[in-house]
Amino acid sequence: MSSKRPNNDETWSSSDEEDDIDDENVELDAETPFYSICSYCHSDAPRFDTLALALEYDVQEYGFDLLGKLLSSNNEDDFFEGTIVLINKSRQFVKDNQAKFSGKELGQELSKHLKDHKVDDDSDAQYYRPVLDDDSMLMCIDELCELKRQTEQESQADGNAAANYKSDPVVDDKLEQLQAKISMLEEQLSRAKGYIAALANDDDDDSMSDDSRSGDGGKMQATAKQTNKAPDNDTYYFTSYSHTGIHETMLRDTVRTAAYEEAILSNANSLFRDKVVLDIGCGTGVLSLFCAKAGAKQVIAVDNSDIIKQARDIVELNGYSHVVTCVRGKCEDLIANNALPLNGKTVDIIVSEWMGYALFFETMLPSVMVARDALMTPETGSMFPNGAKIFIEGCNEIERLEYWNDVHGLNMTPMKERMVSELTQDAHVEVVSDANIVTDRKEIIAFDLNTCKDADLDFEVPFELHLRDGMSRNELQIHSLVISFDIDFTVPDSNPVHFSTGCQSTPTHWKQTQLWFDPIHNCPVLNREAGDTMKGVFRMKRNVKNHRAIDMSVTWEVIRREDGLQWERISDGVLKRSLIA
Repeated sequence: MSSKRPNNDETWSSSDEEDDIDDENVELDAETPFYSICSYCHSDAPRFDTLALALEYDVQEYGFDLLGKLLSSNNEDDFFEGTIVLINKSRQFVKDNQAKFSGKELGQELSKHLKDHKVDDDSDAQYYRPVLDDDSMLMCIDELCELKRQTEQESQADGNAAANYKSDPVVDDKLEQLQAKISMLEEQLSRAKGYIAALANDDDDDSMSDDSRSGDGGKMQATAKQTNKAPDNDTYYFTSYSHTGIHETMLRDTVRTAAYEEAILSNANSLFRDKVVLDIGCGTGVLSLFCAKAGAKQVIAVDNSDIIKQARDIVELNGYSHVVTCVRGKCEDLIANNALPLNGKTVDIIVSEWMGYALFFETMLPSVMVARDALMTPETGSMFPNGAKIFIEGCNEIERLEYWNDVHGLNMTPMKERMVSELTQDAHVEVVSDANIVTDRKEIIAFDLNTCKDADLDFEVPFELHLRDGMSRNELQIHSLVISFDIDFTVPDSNPVHFSTGCQSTPTHWKQTQLWFDPIHNCPVLNREAGDTMKGVFRMKRNVKNHRAIDMSVTWEVIRREDGLQWERISDGVLKRSLIA
């Protein structure tokens, strides 16, 4: 098998004799690891035992698919030469640009750089020399060729299957059920772990960059192969609510369900009797039935998932079908098409349980606001709940970090770096113990749901934290910031009801949202005696690629008043975390 060589006096191997060795006889040292294309420059670059794992890491963490960039495997000579050039050209780009780009942005810029890549370009002659010494990928081009051939065969098989497919109602129905089940499982994984990295997180705002070194490490995530087709986030979102488990989880959340029940039934006379109510995202219809029990004249229950079928049955079973009408559809579309049974009437109350993790995850509130602006009775109508607040507080979990120092008498401290790398990838949804909260809980923003605008839901606000009273230690690290929210049913002249998702309250299915600093390399430290204050700016906005996901960033500093006169900055940093839908 021939290979093109650079047209200069330098060589890329230790001797001419080694250059002439047949590639099939080159054996990879069992101790030689594989490095992914996009992360090999980092001082703590992850090492992989197999070529496939290294390639998959680039796809998941950087959105870069090396196999997709390789030439066709049909011509092995061209494939061999083209692959050498492509690997070295890619590694050189990463080496030159690692300080400028990171994460998915690096993968995208590399893909642009390689666009229209040609093997016979004379300027590519330099790339026959390895950029990375002992590059295991260059020693496994035959394996790359086989992997490329497999992907080509799979693509051809998929195309043939699609061309030969004939519609069968029974098969179609079964397929729809399986697709719904798959969507449900994906949703459960997202809610359980907080990170399905199926989407790129583009953000050109420098304030959303992370100074934490731990972002260079990371975890492997089992997700579907990425394609260039834009995902249909709405279909995925509504389908995920077709599964019983999600509704059971919400109904079993007694803090949530009991608060709505009390707020509605205790205000039967003041708010609901003989009124027209719109329930958006009704699910099983539980809130609609509370409203009917409270004496509402008409309740319109809207949901865009097929759970609406069970909602109708539940309404009829409980004897309220003369009050509650269940309508399937996306709220905005139903309003635009005048498809709600209002006969020109407005609605007195809009009841909805739209909240997500960190309040705005899944971005349901804008749909409710569309209904508010189009259908709610001016002056006297109200959203229910009508108020929401977001809070921030600092957490220290030193026991979680020190656990690895002595595990059944064994030193497992290498696991500490790995754990931190995983924790700093994205935001996490967990129940955080109040015992680990070391600062005061501060309200950072409040929303009047009767008047707030869509633009208000992307916001940037300052915050300030101090060590909590009663802490036994004088100096403490802040390992993470914890985000939670409170909900208010406080319509004038009504019985007020309130619930909280903070660490100090009974846990809910929303839990809390944790944004981890890197406790090994850079995290805030507060000293009580010195009067340290943590100040910062918290930013939340909808993800550009997937409006149902949210991006959060924090710019922070710890300041201290020296000699009782002037404030001095002790430390500072920026972190970026996302909740991906």
